[in-house]
Amino acid sequence: MEIFIASVLGLIIGSFLNVVIHRLPKSILDDQTDSLSCLLWPSSTAPCCDSQLNWYENVPVLSWLFLKGRCGHCGASINGRYVLVEVITALFFAASSWQFGLTPTGVAYALFMALVISLFFIDLETYLLPDKLTLALLWLGLGASTFGLTPVSPTDAIWGACLGFMLPWSVNQLYKLIRKHDGFGGGDFKLLAALGAWTGWVQIIPILCVASILGLLTIASLAVFKRQQLTMNKAFPFGPFLIVSGVGIVLFGF
Repeated sequence: MEIFIASVLGLIIGSFLNVVIHRLPKSILDDQTDSLSCLLWPSSTAPCCDSQLNWYENVPVLSWLFLKGRCGHCGASINGRYVLVEVITALFFAASSWQFGLTPTGVAYALFMALVISLFFIDLETYLLPDKLTLALLWLGLGASTFGLTPVSPTDAIWGACLGFMLPWSVNQLYKLIRKHDGFGGGDFKLLAALGAWTGWVQIIPILCVASILGLLTIASLAVFKRQQLTMNKAFPFGPFLIVSGVGIVLFGF
């Protein structure tokens, strides 16, 4: 029963995460701010035509299936990311409940997943890592460690956050000195600091190494299969690879 409740809650939270993924970066780009007020107003509208959505068009997963993946107002195709985020969030909430039950530890890990899912898709689509989310992930990790909700000691969490920020920052300064432009985005420093608060300082280098390998494999795959010519000066979102690597270590310990 607990797993079922967690799954339903995950679907609902996943639906809200889609609002975060769509509206928060748009607010930053339009107003140069990451105010959270944009998440509460206006009420739900279709991203393709801005039509007001009816309640039955907001039911997680089922609405997408009922509408056959198309907007009920203009007929445009609905991005499959919407249902994907809802399903992934529900699965992780269910896994958290199965592992920890409906406990503070289970809630902490569920919130961890909600934040990294939002950051993953925002960076993938817009190359942005909003401070509101990365800093929330950082303080959540430090707080969870302080109250014994993670296996990482408070000291290791603090050092993990510090090393997570300083290591890529230092690499970026050296790269900038040689290439005359940034190699990392500032959001990547904060994201790795936040992940370090969850994993401890000892996992920072493994996270960076795995993320770099995944990134290089992705770039090579795009070059081979999609014939995309990627240069050193072309922007490429590194956050999703840090998240995949960090989540793997946080949840599975590898």
